[in-house]
Amino acid sequence: MTARNGAGTVVVPLQELLEAMSDGVLITDENGRCTYSNRSLDDLVGMKACDPALREDAPGWISLPHQNDYRRLITRALNGRIPRRPQSVDWNLVSVEGEAIPTTTKIIPMHNGVGPSAALLWIFTPAPGEARVIHDPRKRELEDAMRRIADEVARAGLTGSTSTVEPAPSHPDLELLSRRERDVVTHLLQGHRVVSIAELLEVSEHTVRNHLKSIFRKLGVHSQAELVDRLHNTSVAS
Repeated sequence: MTARNGAGTVVVPLQELLEAMSDGVLITDENGRCTYSNRSLDDLVGMKACDPALREDAPGWISLPHQNDYRRLITRALNGRIPRRPQSVDWNLVSVEGEAIPTTTKIIPMHNGVGPSAALLWIFTPAPGEARVIHDPRKRELEDAMRRIADEVARAGLTGSTSTVEPAPSHPDLELLSRRERDVVTHLLQGHRVVSIAELLEVSEHTVRNHLKSIFRKLGVHSQAELVDRLHNTSVAS
């Protein structure tokens, strides 16, 4: 068996493991271009996820509210500003029939040690009821092994450098917030949950929730959904 060379390479044994997973897998290379998608992701969205191949724009099967988030992550990876630790966000995918597919998306940077840019491994875990059922015991074992490998990658990534937080959208009310609260808002708008925000900011989940309570009080909102909707609408209007 042979392996392909170059950025975003998937050697044959690893590709066999990725093909066995029920989670959707996408790989973008150091130039931000899609180089691989596994069968589960193709089946999930109802099309070849990397078609057209090597495109640098956000795939059409990522929902519109999250396409800018995808482009932002690609740009940060190109500029060497992506966190070395895995990130988790809640994104919707869109099937070829236009059906929304809720997923939890894990983004794992793969630095080659040569330059600042990084290839990205994207793992899309569908909400219950969306996943492809694996009946083959050997494939289930392979998927369990992949999950253990992903856990080890996550542990290794905890020693990476802290990311630079991009500014939150322009909004006069945000001037009422502290810098840390604006950091929380920025990550929230990128689709992060309390758990991943806590990891990115290197604080406890309790601290993030306290920041959110303070943000809600200062901005007169009552939930994360209300806050995101308000700021997204304001960003579009401006």
